[in-house]
Amino acid sequence: PAVLRSGRPLDAPPKAQREAQHIFERMAAQLAGAGSAMAQVARLDQYYPHAHAVDPYHVARRHAMDGKVAPSTSIIVGRLLNLDASMDVQVLAATGASGYVAERVPARLNAPASSGYAPCLRVGDTVFVAGQLARDDTGNIAAQARVPAGQLWHGTRITLETRYLFNERLLPALEAAGSAPDLVLKAQVYLSHPDDLPAFLQTWGELFGSRVPPTTIVPVVHPAFGTLDATIEVNLIAAHESARARVRDVHCPVELLGERMLPACTFDNVLFVAGLMAIDAEGLVSEARVHPGAPFFHDSAHAQMSDILAKAKCIFEAAGSDLTQVVRALHFHTDLHDFRGAYAAWRPLIGDTGLPFSAIEVAPQMFVPGARLVVDLWGWAPDR
Repeated sequence: PAVLRSGRPLDAPPKAQREAQHIFERMAAQLAGAGSAMAQVARLDQYYPHAHAVDPYHVARRHAMDGKVAPSTSIIVGRLLNLDASMDVQVLAATGASGYVAERVPARLNAPASSGYAPCLRVGDTVFVAGQLARDDTGNIAAQARVPAGQLWHGTRITLETRYLFNERLLPALEAAGSAPDLVLKAQVYLSHPDDLPAFLQTWGELFGSRVPPTTIVPVVHPAFGTLDATIEVNLIAAHESARARVRDVHCPVELLGERMLPACTFDNVLFVAGLMAIDAEGLVSEARVHPGAPFFHDSAHAQMSDILAKAKCIFEAAGSDLTQVVRALHFHTDLHDFRGAYAAWRPLIGDTGLPFSAIEVAPQMFVPGARLVVDLWGWAPDR
C-alpha cells in the first residue's frame, strides 16, 4: 500500500521510485540476514516492463548504495509476474565472512552518469563486467558498429556491433581487471532482433575461439536497452588470471544453441550454466511438440521445462552436484501464462526446497520454432 498509494497514486516521489526504495530496504535487510551488506554487492540485474521506470529507480538505487553502484544490466521486457510491478531486481553479493572486498576496476569505460554504476568490479578473484553496449564516448552506437550510411551490405549490423562490443568494451574491462576471454565463466546476451542469432553465434564463436564460455542468449523486443539503437547487450563474469587453475570446465552431452559452447564451468564452488532450451539437433524436442489438430491435450511449457531440467540434472551431476543446489534460476518466457506449468516441473526433482527464481516475459518468439522458454541456472558445486 505504501508503494501503490491507491488513494493518491501521483504523490511524489513517483511510484517507480517508491517501489525501488521498498525493494532496497528489503534487500538491505535480507543481505544483513545472510551476513552481507549493500557495500558487498557485486552485481545487479534489472528488468522493467516500461522504460519510464528506469530513471526513478536509479534515483533510489544511488541513494541506497551511497553512490557506489555495482556492475549493472538493465533490460526492457514484456511483463513481470506481478502486473503492477515496475521492476524485477536481482542482486549478487559476497558475505562478510568471505573477507572479500568489492574493488572498482578503473577500466576507462564510460557509463551513463545518471546510472552511476561501476562498469567493472573485482570481488576476490571474481571479475564482474556490467552489461555493455557497442557505444562510444558519446553514449551512442559507435560508427564502427554500424553499417555505413547509404550502404546496404557493407557489413552485417549484428556482426559489427558484436565485434565492437567485444573488442572495445568487454576486452578492455577484462584486461584492466587482470582477466582474459579464456577466463570468462559466464556470459549473458540479450538480442533485440532474434533473427540475428546465426550471425551472432558465428561471430561469438570466432571471438572466443576453441573455448566458448557458458552463454545464455535471451531474445527481447526492440528497443530494449539504454541506447535506443542498440541491438545487443552483454555482461560477463570471469576469473582473475591468478586463479586460472581453479577454473574447471564441465562437459556433458546436452544440446545448446551454439557449437563449441561449454555447458557449464565451476569456480570457487559456483557452477555457471549455459542457457538451456528444450531443443535437440532437429529443433524443439518431440515431447514438447503440440499436434495442431489436438492442441488442448498437451502442456508444452511443462514438457519443455521437464526437458530443460533433465539437461540441467546431467550438467549438475557432471559437476558433482544436484538440482537441490540451484542458487539462482531465471525463467525467460515467451508468455508468462506458461509460468505455472513450467514451474511445476521443478517439484518432482527438488520437492519443497526453496528456489530463488525470477520469471520474465521477453520476446513472443524464441530462436527455435515452438520453443517457449530459456532457463538460466547458477548452482553450488563441491571441490573435485
